[in-house]
Amino acid sequence: MVGIHTAFVSGFTSRSAWGIYTARLEIGVSVFFLISGFLLYRPFAVAHLAGSASPDLKRFWVRRLLRIVPAYWLVMTVTSYIMRVNANVGGWRPSLILYAFGQIYFPSTVFKGVTQAWSLCTEMSFYLFLPLLGALLVWRRGSLRSQLVRELSALAMMVAASFAFRLWSLTEAVHHPSSTYGTMSDWLPANLDLFALGMFLAVTSAWMHQQGLRPGWLWHPVMPWVSWALAGVAFWAVSQLRIPLTPLYHISPGLNLVRQSLYGAFAFFMLLPAVFGPQDRGLVRRFLRMRLVAATGVVSYGIYLWHQAWVTMWLNWTHDSLFHIPFWPLFIVVLALAVASASGSYFLVERPALRLKDRLNWFDRPRAIPTDAVP
Repeated sequence: MVGIHTAFVSGFTSRSAWGIYTARLEIGVSVFFLISGFLLYRPFAVAHLAGSASPDLKRFWVRRLLRIVPAYWLVMTVTSYIMRVNANVGGWRPSLILYAFGQIYFPSTVFKGVTQAWSLCTEMSFYLFLPLLGALLVWRRGSLRSQLVRELSALAMMVAASFAFRLWSLTEAVHHPSSTYGTMSDWLPANLDLFALGMFLAVTSAWMHQQGLRPGWLWHPVMPWVSWALAGVAFWAVSQLRIPLTPLYHISPGLNLVRQSLYGAFAFFMLLPAVFGPQDRGLVRRFLRMRLVAATGVVSYGIYLWHQAWVTMWLNWTHDSLFHIPFWPLFIVVLALAVASASGSYFLVERPALRLKDRLNWFDRPRAIPTDAVP
């Protein structure tokens, strides 16, 4: 996200031959959605295929809220009312919408507040959807094989529903510009296919673990390189589609389906080596396990939240002309400031909030029996 925004603001995307690639760095959102689908659904998939109880819904939601809400509220408040770099969020109604992760559902607020948080709004709706889907899939549970068929069928239906929803909403947006239809491509139904790919990895890995399977081709030393090569092909292909280079653009429904399918393929093949195979072998997996990579992953949520504010602050400080800024100085400074502020918010807000997730167990704490009720 830092790359796409700094490349666009600096003018690198529009003036460089590499612009067709920097413009498509928005592909990182697809990776984010696939990772969420995999990590969050895997405990459900393991429980479903093992015939055990699903993760507790209340515990799941409390942990997700503690992970997402405190840092977002902090950044929303600081960037809006202290740094003053966000679009006007005055008034109780738009403020309520933005703090409640509702900006993508109202055309009047979609470009206000922490604008890149549109994907976070989609993510929050996925948190509501996922455990409900999990509960539905184990209703009248049958054999292990029938459960696997049920899981895979649900994922196929999610992909089909995503394609159908996007075709309908994007077609309507053409006839009703500046309406709610224009924001529907950010809604959860439009992105279910990406989450489903991550969930497919979760179901497959859970099934293989349950059956004790280790396909040789997945464990082959060459697999990570082949997988990342396929991801590279997908990224190259989507960059050749002549999609506009601006962060906000309108494309035909058919081109949208092709673009998002290639985005999903890129994310899928990027994640594949991290899901299957010996995680302590091979250069690709060792790179993913490096301390620097792991540390960046820890504060990545904060980097995502803070970086756009620092881009605006750079413009305020330097008075540089938009689209006429040296790219690398802008990128390095914004990344450094984003990492610093993300690290601060992690240690001061995110980590303390995460520590509460095992303490706030009021939802499954047994009620005490009054002593006078004991015979």
